[in-house]
Amino acid sequence: MKYIKLAIHLIALAIQTLIAMIVLPIAAVLDTYARKNLLAYGAPENIKELHEASQKAFEAMGENIKKVQEIASNALEEVRKEGTLHGKTNEKLTELGEAGNKLAENVKELRDRMQDLEQKGAHKPGNDGGQVKSIGQLVAESEEFKFASTSKGARNMNPVNVGSFHKTAILNATGLNQPLVDEHRLAGIIMPAMRRLTIRQLLPQNRTTSNLIEFAKETLFTNNAGPQGGVTSPTVAGGEGEIKPESAITFELANTPVITLAHFVPASRQVLSDAPMLQGYIDGRLSYGLKLEEEDELLNGDGTAGQLTGLVSSATAFTGGATNQTALDTLLKAFLQISLQNMEASGVILHPTDWTNVMMLKDTTGRYLFADPQSMAAPRVWAKDVIATASQTQGQFLAGAFTLAAEIFDREDATVRVAEQHSDFFVRNMVAVLAEERLALAIYRAAAIVKGAISYAG
Repeated sequence: MKYIKLAIHLIALAIQTLIAMIVLPIAAVLDTYARKNLLAYGAPENIKELHEASQKAFEAMGENIKKVQEIASNALEEVRKEGTLHGKTNEKLTELGEAGNKLAENVKELRDRMQDLEQKGAHKPGNDGGQVKSIGQLVAESEEFKFASTSKGARNMNPVNVGSFHKTAILNATGLNQPLVDEHRLAGIIMPAMRRLTIRQLLPQNRTTSNLIEFAKETLFTNNAGPQGGVTSPTVAGGEGEIKPESAITFELANTPVITLAHFVPASRQVLSDAPMLQGYIDGRLSYGLKLEEEDELLNGDGTAGQLTGLVSSATAFTGGATNQTALDTLLKAFLQISLQNMEASGVILHPTDWTNVMMLKDTTGRYLFADPQSMAAPRVWAKDVIATASQTQGQFLAGAFTLAAEIFDREDATVRVAEQHSDFFVRNMVAVLAEERLALAIYRAAAIVKGAISYAG
């Protein structure tokens, strides 16, 4: 009788184990597989069929379990009362065993179809190259499956992480045109550094409504002032009644024209409309370009081809010599030359490199002659202002009593205009952004400005 009980328990246990070890793991894998977006690979019908097949397997398994429980209960009752099993009960047990075998075959077919579907997903485009394990292999080799297969009474298996179906790691591109990262665009345009403009501030400024500046200029003064009847008189007799000395003054009418400084930038109407800030940027750059050229004209213009006659072109040459002189000697003598013309120099214009060399002059012990690196104030030499600008030619200086030497006359301030009346701009949808100004420079006293070369010999 114990063998009969054992047989009944083995049949029930076999069916339950079949559920725990085969059907339930396949159901879990099927669910995980669906969650991994296998449907996206183009096999929705296969997934649907597998789902229906697994449902039928579960239903059949449930019916067999009920029958096993019922027949096992009847068999135990028959053995208890009569000591043996009826033939009909044996037939039912045999039928259940055959149904269990058939269910096992169905489950095997279900698993084979599952593996075939996994392999199709693994060989989709992008998965070529390299050995890729199927989901079935990952599940069969997992510790979760091994534990469920070897443990007695195991009815459920822990989920198995089968990973991603993508072989290549997702990495962002570097440099320009990154597809995954939004760019951080800074507003505006980075403008180059602009030179500090200084020459205009040295001179007095006025306005004019004409295109020509004219002024009477003394060219010669013969001073014969003296005692009546003295050596400068026509008669040298002394006393009253003698002819007094006569002096002479000559003049000339000097003039300087108003010149036009201008330049333009062509641009399309579309870009000015689509990038509103560009108009202001162009205006600023064109205006700066005018002021930069103005500075060069005020200092270095030679008076030809519509240029100004600048300070350097009008200046008096340095007469102090250059023998055994340092730069400080040269500058001091240039100031003296102006002083001898009854004017007081207000400053000197140097190239920044020359001014740096002057500040670096040292005595025999290595100490700076007049510059203090720890407390350098406004740039000055011999109590005169130093104007360091790249507009000046390196190696040259221009000392002057600038407020007495010249005057600026502005006819039209710098303006920026936009027009399409240029060439074929109208039909091309182009415009000219034009900036211009008009001014004149009147040189009154050439002796008030002295030019020359600067030396660092000592």
